[in-house]
Amino acid sequence: MINSDSISLVDLNISISEKSAKLRGGYSFLKTPDAIQLATAIEFNANYFITNDKRLKDIAELKVLVLDELIQ
Repeated sequence: MINSDSISLVDLNISISEKSAKLRGGYSFLKTPDAIQLATAIEFNANYFITNDKRLKDIAELKVLVLDELIQ
């Protein structure tokens, strides 16, 4: 899966770090690893963020899809 053309690995950079910090500051429930992943998705203009964490649906900066809701 990691060798797929549709998946990219990116280095953490200042822009992602700043976006992550703003997300953490704006959403009290958000943990640092989630904030970094969301910030990376925002930085690279992802269409969707797929997760099983229903709390992340409250993130306004990105369209979050919850797997449990998609599979039903």
